[in-house]
Amino acid sequence: MGKLQTSLYRFITASLFSAVIAGTWDAWWHGALGRETFFSPPHILLYLSVVVAISCGVYGWYKTRERLWRRLAILLALVPISAPFDELWHRAFGIENLSSPLIVWSPPHVALIASIIGSFAMLLPIIRKDEDASAVRMFGAMALAGILSLLLFLAAPLQPTGPYALAGFYGAGITAFLFVATILFAKRWMPDFGGATLVAVFFIFLSAVGLSEKMAPGVQVPAHAHPPAWLTVFSIIIPTVAIDSLGRIPLWLTGAIGGILWASILYGFSSYFFEPQFQYGISETLVAIIAGLLGGMISGFFVNLIRERKQR
Repeated sequence: MGKLQTSLYRFITASLFSAVIAGTWDAWWHGALGRETFFSPPHILLYLSVVVAISCGVYGWYKTRERLWRRLAILLALVPISAPFDELWHRAFGIENLSSPLIVWSPPHVALIASIIGSFAMLLPIIRKDEDASAVRMFGAMALAGILSLLLFLAAPLQPTGPYALAGFYGAGITAFLFVATILFAKRWMPDFGGATLVAVFFIFLSAVGLSEKMAPGVQVPAHAHPPAWLTVFSIIIPTVAIDSLGRIPLWLTGAIGGILWASILYGFSSYFFEPQFQYGISETLVAIIAGLLGGMISGFFVNLIRERKQR
């Protein structure tokens, strides 16, 4: 891969990562300060990040004429289209508020998230062509951490102790599947030790932007509890390091270990730090842990299926 393509993909990856930071910051901003002007600081960062990514993607397609760059440029161009779509949605159905899971699952929001996830995924084969192994690890970790952050954001209404908990404590299995599948894929994609852990570090950095749950007056969110930030970090790092450290054992078993570690740490201890009205019992804890184990196990089968298809 030439120097131009190398520089372009690095700018695109960093810009999309910046866009995810802006999105997380914006979600916090809406809760802590309420709805604001179109040109709030998180919005400005998001716009600048997207403009840089699109410009580099289109230029890369123009210079290379490669199909992969063309697809990437088209996907990147879909990102800003979600803005007028979101405005039309608001005019037709009103502005979503934090009391409804539509704040996450409205079609414009899903379209925006899907286009960014697709762009990150499209970047991965380009990143692999970089001759600098350190750059492959760093930018690959940034892309995978961005994907993981957006996937878990989509799953937020299903999280057991979140404001919506639409699936009860069974929702832990869905989150475990997404988390463990991404970490397992990262381990396969960066087989050198520490690759998956680097993804987790970037993911924690992204998550830290929105860990505070300060709420502005008038912002209505269903009453819920929030695990301590340090416990959330441990629930991410410990399973990831374990997965990174495991040798050649079946992926379903690796996934099951990752899933049960994540759920045991997060849901086995969170209740102790909640206010009495949000504490849950042993039965809910067991449901979350078993669901996490099954979600992790299924993620192992899923990643193994992807690997086998690529080998054909």
